[in-house]
Amino acid sequence: MSENPVIGRIANASLVLQHFGYWPSFHDAEVKKVTFEANPGYYPTVTFVLAAFETTASTDERGYFRQAKHCEIELRFTGIKEIHFDGFGHQNVIFSLEFDEQDVGLTCTLDSAVGLDAFIVAQAAEIVSLTPILPI
Repeated sequence: MSENPVIGRIANASLVLQHFGYWPSFHDAEVKKVTFEANPGYYPTVTFVLAAFETTASTDERGYFRQAKHCEIELRFTGIKEIHFDGFGHQNVIFSLEFDEQDVGLTCTLDSAVGLDAFIVAQAAEIVSLTPILPI
């Protein structure tokens, strides 16, 4: 799997890379919390808390793919120039979390499976924290 060069522009991306061993697609990750912050005189900030995991190739006795490396990731975008945010509800599962470059900033698309659908244009992004958790 080739790494998207934009990932290198995300501060502390190494926390995710160390935990998973690669940059995941975040397929079936769940957005647990979103915090918007106004910064008077500056562009706003938004922070997402994602419950993420790795889906393995092995299956359990019911035929479901096993999951590993469960964690909560706090992802913050600063200098937000544009944001589209729709459908946040009681469950917010994403197909993927995709980054791309735009001018001196970056874009992020949260592609919805259920609930939240979002698109962000920001000056910067950072992984604030990654906390391993026990599966539910």
